[in-house]
This record gives sequence, structure tokens and C-alpha cells, in this order.
Amino acid sequence: MKFLLITLVFLFSLQSETSRAQQFGSREALVLAQQVTFERERNRVEAVGTAEAVRSITIYPAVGDRVVAVNFNPGDKVEKDELLVELDARRQQVAVEQAQINLRDAERTVERLRTSREQGAVPQSELDNAILLRDLARVELDNAKIELEDRFIRAPFTGIIGITDVEVGDRIDQQTAIATLDDRSTLLIDFRIPEAAVSLLQDGAELKVQPWRYSGKPVIAEIIELDSRINATSRMYRARAKINNDSDDFLPGTSFRTAIELAGEEFASIPEAALSWGVNNPFVWVVEDGKAHRIDVQIEQRLAGRVLVSGDIQRDDLLIVEGVQSLREGQPVTFDRATLDTQEAVE
Repeated sequence: MKFLLITLVFLFSLQSETSRAQQFGSREALVLAQQVTFERERNRVEAVGTAEAVRSITIYPAVGDRVVAVNFNPGDKVEKDELLVELDARRQQVAVEQAQINLRDAERTVERLRTSREQGAVPQSELDNAILLRDLARVELDNAKIELEDRFIRAPFTGIIGITDVEVGDRIDQQTAIATLDDRSTLLIDFRIPEAAVSLLQDGAELKVQPWRYSGKPVIAEIIELDSRINATSRMYRARAKINNDSDDFLPGTSFRTAIELAGEEFASIPEAALSWGVNNPFVWVVEDGKAHRIDVQIEQRLAGRVLVSGDIQRDDLLIVEGVQSLREGQPVTFDRATLDTQEAVE
């Protein structure tokens, strides 16, 4: 008798719980809903490059001789054709003067023989020989001037001159490095980027670069050169950018980094508040025929205030973004249509 009484009490309790659950499940829930939007996944790729001067050379002398003057200090800005180093040029100066004398004498001989030839006093062959000697004298003078000029070492372009070990009195030769010269008004930066980013980089495209060890605002760099192929082993692609450095803020050799955002596959963009968690998977609620319908999803990427998810979500689905805590599958729902209309108008 006691056992029968306990059984009846249990069945009555179970029936009451079921009735309450059914009553709760059939009650309409007030929620906030909005249409599902889709967004492309964004992958951030960082690349690092080293800056080089747009023109950078090491200056060597064309000839060897004794240094008689060094006309610069390391770190100076020198102009194109500015005299940097002078070598002993006494013999070359004498050679130029002698060549000038020889040329003047040859020119006088040509003029004298030309007058005589007009009078028929000398044969044409003698005049031709004099003209040849005059032309050779001109070549000799040109060579002497080149030999003299080689003793004066000049800057081939405007730039910043580096440290030198050359001093007055040193005897140098053609293998002696005098100093480095950098035109750093523009810096070139070589980057190696993954092949997925190739389509984003075209000649003339701009990107922001940040000095690796400097704080401050990013610098705008312009893509000026692209390699002809992708490296088959590393799957990387070489690109060259330039930055304006007229203010001389950066030195050649400075490391720069840049971040390139790659747009990937499209996924549903879900507000964080709309995402719920089950035992195995996260899920969202959508409105389907006026009732709540659960859709399991997989998180693809987290962004600021929203999550990109994959799953059986369509573009025209109505996503429940608030009031998801107590929803049940198939529960009738009503949503704030005024809010929805406002959202659709914005979209």
C-alpha cells in the first residue's frame, strides 16, 4: 500500500513538471532580432624589410698616388661633383701644359701649310700629315686632362659621406676604399610576402610601414617594383617599396615592419551576445516561422564585438541577438519590429 502511494505521488509530480515545461515552452518569448550579415574573414600578415638608400656606393680612386687633401668630414652632406680628396697631381699638370704647347704648335703648322698649299708651294700630302699630327696632339691633350682630373676625387651624387680612414700623406691605390656615400633622401625597403597577398600589391599601391625600433606614426610607403615570380620553395613574393626621407629621420639599414590584411572566405557575422554555448558546440538562435530554431555553428574568427561563424545560416535568416538565455527549440517568439525595421533601414 505504501509502495503504491509513493508511485502515485511520483507520477503526479512528473506529470506536473511535464505540464509546466510544456506551458513554458509554449509561452511566447520577447526577443530582439536582426537580419544576418556576412563578412569576409580577415587575416593579418606581417612582413619585415630592411631599408636601403636609393643610391649607395663606396668611393674608390681611379688611380693611385699620394693624398694631398681630404676636403670632407664624416657625416657631411656633400653635393654632386663636390671635391672630396685630392691626390698629388704635379706631373699630370705638367703633362697638360706640355700637351697644350704641342697642340698650339701643330695648329700653327697646319695653318702655315694650308696657306702654302693654296699657293701651290707644298703638296697635299704634306698638309694632310700636318693635320694628322694636329689631331693627335688634341687627343694627347684630352688624355692629359683625364689623367689630371683622376687626381681629384669628386662626389658622383648628392648624399651623406661616411667615415674615412684616408689621411693626408697616405699613398692609396685603386683598391683603397675612401668612404661610403648614401643618398638617403629616399629609402627602399624590400619585403617578402606570402603569395596570398600578391593580388593586394600592385605598382603604385600604398601601405603603412612602422620602424621596428621607433615609436611614432606609421610611414606611408609606395610599391615601386614587384618581382617576376613567386619562390617555389618558400611560396613568398618579393616586393620593393620606397619612402620619402627628406627629413632624414631614418638611416639605411633600419628595419621596417608592415601588416597586410587579407580578405578571406565569407562567414556570418554574429554579435557576441547572440552566441550561446552548448555541451559540444556553440550555437545561435534564429526565427523560423515565428518560432525559435537552434543552429549549431563553428567559430572561424573573433573580431571586435562580433564573431565570424560557419554553419547552416542563410543571408535572409533572422538572428536572435537578445533574449537567448531561456529559449527552447520551437518556442514561439515575438520581436521588436520597430527595432528590426530600423536595422533594416540602416542596412
